Amino acid sequence: MMLETILDRIEFSMVFLAKGGILMIPILLSSLIAVAVIIERLWYYHRARCDTNTLYSRLYPLARHKHIAEAIALCQTYRGVLPRILTIVFQNGHLPVEDIEKQVSAAGTREIQLLSKHVRALGIIGNVAPLLGLLGTVFGMVKTFMQIAELQGQVNPSVLAGGIWEALLTTAAGLTVAIPVVIMHHYFEGVVEQFAFQMKHDSLELIEFLKNDH
Repeated sequence: MMLETILDRIEFSMVFLAKGGILMIPILLSSLIAVAVIIERLWYYHRARCDTNTLYSRLYPLARHKHIAEAIALCQTYRGVLPRILTIVFQNGHLPVEDIEKQVSAAGTREIQLLSKHVRALGIIGNVAPLLGLLGTVFGMVKTFMQIAELQGQVNPSVLAGGIWEALLTTAAGLTVAIPVVIMHHYFEGVVEQFAFQMKHDSLELIEFLKNDH
């Protein structure tokens, strides 16, 4: 029974795609790409985070007693963006503050590039998908009115309505893809900004801590 229901839904989806016309294909492909990007980014951001409370409770006592090698080894046992940035701070702790900040800035730029990877693609899909849908609708409406012209206006209203709703399918499909993609795009941009702020804030605090006498 469940298998029949699944097959019926697949058949309905195929009919839906066929009715929408050829532009349903790039809309479908863009939705698959968007899903893949969203899953990959969610997993990457999950891996990029770390338990900062636990890390700092162990790290700052080492920094206070100038146990730099132990502090670096501790950072390297944690996964995520922030431990990598803090490692840069410890490795360059003997340099002037300006030089440490340059090293941290360069490392932070690389991390932000990795965090932003593929996010722009979501923005492109979010903008293009509704345009593809609108274009499909325009093509469908042109086809419908050409049929009306061929019949010299003697057309059944139900046939006309059927042509119009088929033409509107691509717009509906494009918006269905674009709305969640745009939401996730803005969410990911916010996540990247949070990582960037945390890297800058926490690295500057650690630099100040190391350069002061404790």
